[in-house]
Amino acid sequence: MSAILPARSGAPVTVRPCLTYAHRGSSGMAPENTAAAFELAIADGADYVETDVQLSADGELVVIHDVTLARTTDARLLFADRAPWNVHDFTLAELKKLDIGGWYDDAFTGQQILTLDELLDLLGGRVGLNLELKAPAANPGLAGAVAARLRGRRDWIGPDGRPRQPLVVGSFDEQALRDFHARLPAVPVSLIAYDVPASGRLTDLAEWTFSVNPDIRRLCPEDVARVAEAGLALVPWTVDAPQSWRWALDTGCAGMITNYPDALRKLLHGRDPLPDAAGVVVQDVVHHRPDDEPPWAGEHVVLRNVSGQSVDVSGWYLRSQSSKRVVVGDGYVIAPGGLLRVWTGPGTDDAANCHNGHAAAVWNGTKGDSAGLHRVDGTIVDLHAYLV
Repeated sequence: MSAILPARSGAPVTVRPCLTYAHRGSSGMAPENTAAAFELAIADGADYVETDVQLSADGELVVIHDVTLARTTDARLLFADRAPWNVHDFTLAELKKLDIGGWYDDAFTGQQILTLDELLDLLGGRVGLNLELKAPAANPGLAGAVAARLRGRRDWIGPDGRPRQPLVVGSFDEQALRDFHARLPAVPVSLIAYDVPASGRLTDLAEWTFSVNPDIRRLCPEDVARVAEAGLALVPWTVDAPQSWRWALDTGCAGMITNYPDALRKLLHGRDPLPDAAGVVVQDVVHHRPDDEPPWAGEHVVLRNVSGQSVDVSGWYLRSQSSKRVVVGDGYVIAPGGLLRVWTGPGTDDAANCHNGHAAAVWNGTKGDSAGLHRVDGTIVDLHAYLV
C-alpha cells in the first residue's frame, strides 16, 4: 500500500521537529555528490548531508552514488575503452581526472570526485553527515575501510569511539551495516530499504540500529505506526514536494531526505516553501509506459498557468528526481488558465506542445518520481510528486 498524498494546496501543517537531510547535497540545484552540492546544502541550512561512499581500484574511499561512472561523469569520453566504467575499476588518480559537474549544467564543469577525507574536511563541524555504504557486494571490505578511516579522524570520532559531530552510517545491506556497527558500535546506524520491514524484524533492528530509511513512495500510515512502536526513528527518502513534506510531517517522520533542503526548511519554519512561484505549476506528469512504442513516446509533463496573466516560460526547465533535465523551447507563452505539454521524446512542436527529442525515458514509470520546475536562472517555481 502506497502513501496517499494530500492536495497540493492543503491547510498549513502543524510543524513538528523534523531534521532535513540533503540528498547527495542540494542535488535539486547542483550536481549530486559534489563540493558545490554540499556547500549549497550547508548554505540551505540542512541538518545533515546524505551521501554515498565506495572504493576505488587502489582502495581509496570515494564519494559517488552509482556503481558505474557513466551517468554523472565524462568517463565515456575520457576512458572510451573502459566500459562499463565501474567505479572500483579505476584508481583514485584516474577518478580525479573526471568531470562530475558538466553533465548537470555547464556552470558546474570542473567539479571532481571527492575522497571521504576531502568530504569530512569540507563538512568540518558545519553540518551532520549521513553516510551510505554503497553497494558493498561491488566494494568488498567497504564497511571495515570506512570504520577505520572514521576512527582515524579524531575530529569526527573520539578516542572512546563516539562521534564528535552528528554522524549516521546507513546501508541497504544489513550485513555490511552489522560489520560497521561491530567496529564502531557508538556510531548510529540506519537500515535503508524500499519497504518498512516486518514488525518482528523491526523489533530486532531496534536493538542495534537508530533509524529506518524507507522509500516515501511505498510508505503508508500503518508502516509509520509500526516503526514508532519499535522505537526507531523514521527518515524516508526521497521527499521532494510540499504535499509529500506535509504528509510526512503529519505522520510523525523524524526527518526527511530531500533534493531541495532549502524549500523544505522554509516549510518547517512556517514559511512559503516556494516564494518565487510565478503562476505556472506542474499539473501532471505522464510517465513512460512499457507498452508505448517506443516506451517513452507518450511521456510528458503538463504545465498549467494558474495566474491571471500570460507567462513566458521560454527556456524554463524540469528536473526529475535523478536530475535529468527537460527544457521548454523558445517562444512558449502560456495564457491564463492555459496548458503546455512538455514532451520527453521527439514530435512536432506547436503552441501547446514542446518536444525535447530525447531517445530515452526521463520520468519514472515503476514507482513514481518528482518534477521540479525551474526558471531559466534556476529558481524553483514548483515541485510536484506523483505515485505510480
